[in-house]
Amino acid sequence: MVFKQTDAGAIPEDWEVRTIGESLQFISGKAHEQYVSRSGEFVVVNSKFISTDGAVRKHCTVNLTPAREGDVLMVMSDLPNGRALAKCFLVEESNKYAVNQRVCIFRSKSHDPRYLKYILNRNTYFMAFDDGVQQTHLLNETIRKCPIALPSRNEQRAIADALTSVNDVISTLERLIAKKRSIKQSMMQQLLTGKTRLPGFTAPWTETKLRDVLSFQVGFPFKSEFFNDTPVGVRLVRNRDLKSNGSPIYYSGNFMDSYLVSSGDVLVGMDGDFTPCLWQSGRALLNQRIGRIRPIKCVPEFMLFALQQPLIDLEASTGATTVKHLSHKDVESLVLHLPTIDEQNAIAQALMAADNEINRLQIRFRKAQYMKTGMVQELLTGRTRLPIGEVPA
Repeated sequence: MVFKQTDAGAIPEDWEVRTIGESLQFISGKAHEQYVSRSGEFVVVNSKFISTDGAVRKHCTVNLTPAREGDVLMVMSDLPNGRALAKCFLVEESNKYAVNQRVCIFRSKSHDPRYLKYILNRNTYFMAFDDGVQQTHLLNETIRKCPIALPSRNEQRAIADALTSVNDVISTLERLIAKKRSIKQSMMQQLLTGKTRLPGFTAPWTETKLRDVLSFQVGFPFKSEFFNDTPVGVRLVRNRDLKSNGSPIYYSGNFMDSYLVSSGDVLVGMDGDFTPCLWQSGRALLNQRIGRIRPIKCVPEFMLFALQQPLIDLEASTGATTVKHLSHKDVESLVLHLPTIDEQNAIAQALMAADNEINRLQIRFRKAQYMKTGMVQELLTGRTRLPIGEVPA
């Protein structure tokens, strides 16, 4: 395959490069704020609408800049490092959307609108104007000068079909994950309160102070002079590690084995977010301001779920202007109605099975996102070519 170097980068020899001003009709949006109304029949397309893929919207009674089916709408202004700048939205219905100021319309009868959305969305040409310091405003003339790579209409359609297909997979998985999370939340509300009992369990639940069935171990203030970001020593569990898989920190000094944690331990951050989690990253050290729930007469996996709402309530009871801190006394003083150990085990297994199903779907979702990223890089540059057919009359 022969490539040529252009203002839009290296592209196949049979593709052309034209600026937006040369190839598309460009229309700036107008201010609709004075016409905003809950009873309005038109959807106001602003940066918030586009950045949330239409989830956040308001309506207006007058449409000064109507969008047509097939139009591509783009955000022209955003905060430094914002997520909205140059993000695009494809219009699928005429006479519905009112394009607001700082949003523009791209209109064309010659090009596949879906391809235009993919090639223009967060285009590197536009993103280069974001210096990360000041708010970015893309000027009309700047936008018109943006070069875009344009294969034939047939190939545009083939590329758009492929990217739309993987987008559909991503959207389906996203909806399925949301549905499974809702089902799990309902299961928790029923099973953790005893409103619904699993088959075979009829014994009454007992009101229990948690200090009688568990202890709460607080982490140790390990010296930062022994911290390093290379895998030398033992990994430290910090508050941030409970919610993400960011860059780990290791401790190369001496320590007591009593502060070692392993996969399956129930841990909770003691500052800010008190939501407990199941540690799944292997052997590590319990750092300060991290607590471990240690079972005496309870099932730790059950407590992982049973403590979530009480700890959310405890967090909410802390003043909004106060730094939120959790102590071991806070946990051990909580009172819960607890089932027998056998029923705790059964409930924990049911909820963990629901969690595992959600995790499997999330893995598929991330793989689909990676696939889309790779396809965008390959297809929109022509490094990978697709078989093309005739455009229907």
